[in-house]
Amino acid sequence: MMDTIRQISAIAAKHNIRAVVHPHAGGYIEYQDELDRLLADLPIDDIGLCLDTGHLYYAGMDPAQSLIDYADRLEYVHFKDVNKQRLEAAITQQVGFWQACADGVMCPIGQGAIDYQQVMAALSQIGYHGWITIEQERDPRHADTTLQDIMQSRQFLIDNGLTL
Repeated sequence: MMDTIRQISAIAAKHNIRAVVHPHAGGYIEYQDELDRLLADLPIDDIGLCLDTGHLYYAGMDPAQSLIDYADRLEYVHFKDVNKQRLEAAITQQVGFWQACADGVMCPIGQGAIDYQQVMAALSQIGYHGWITIEQERDPRHADTTLQDIMQSRQFLIDNGLTL
C-alpha cells in the first residue's frame, strides 16, 4: 500500500498537486497505529494529512490532541461530530461504518461528543490557517436532512465564535 501511495504522490506532484491521506473509519488507514506507520514509512515531502474530527473520534483518538500531534503533516481538515451513544451501539453490535452512518452515528456539529472549543484551540495553537470542510455523512438512501444538518453545524460554529 505504501508503494501505491508513493506512486499517487509522484503523479500528483507532476501536476503541482499535493497528495494527502485521509484516515477514514472502515478504511485501510483508520487507527492511530496505522496512521503512525504510514507517516513513518512516507516522508513529509511525499504525503500530507487530511484529518477528520469525526473519523479520529470514531477510531478512538482525541481529535484536538491528534491535530496537535500531527500538525507537521496537517494540510486539510474535515469537521463532523459523532453521536457517542450510537457509536457505542455500533461497536457493541459490531456493525460496519456505513451501517453506523445509516443508524445516525454522525450528527450535526454541537450535538455530539466532540468538543469543538478544544478543536479550535488546537488549530489556533498550531497556527493552522488552511481549509476546513464541514461534512455530514449519511446513508445516501436517507440523505434528505443532510443540508439541514450542515446548516445546523455551520450555525453552531458561528454561534460559538469558532472562527480562525
